[in-house]
Amino acid sequence: MARHILEVSPESAKVVFENSTVRIIEITMKKGQTIRMHSHKKGLSYSVNAGRIRSTDRAGRSNVISVKRGDVGWSDVDGMETHAVQNLGGLLRELCVEFKQ
Repeated sequence: MARHILEVSPESAKVVFENSTVRIIEITMKKGQTIRMHSHKKGLSYSVNAGRIRSTDRAGRSNVISVKRGDVGWSDVDGMETHAVQNLGGLLRELCVEFKQ
């Protein structure tokens, strides 16, 4: 399992709220910025604005994703979703809500 995004990219990912049930992480990426291979906990993500990213999995397969403002994603896999991300557009912001239970 890859290291958590908070360990891999502290300049881009910061905790904005945490309690015994959830942790909310704000991710901010500048144009062209890459976050190396990392994992996420079980939870959801919310796109604060639109953009384009390239997501690359552990096997080296990549795909370009157009993100719309308000997009919501869900992951059931706790710590097993692993990828690297490159921002192909302007400033990109996302909120990740990780469930602790």
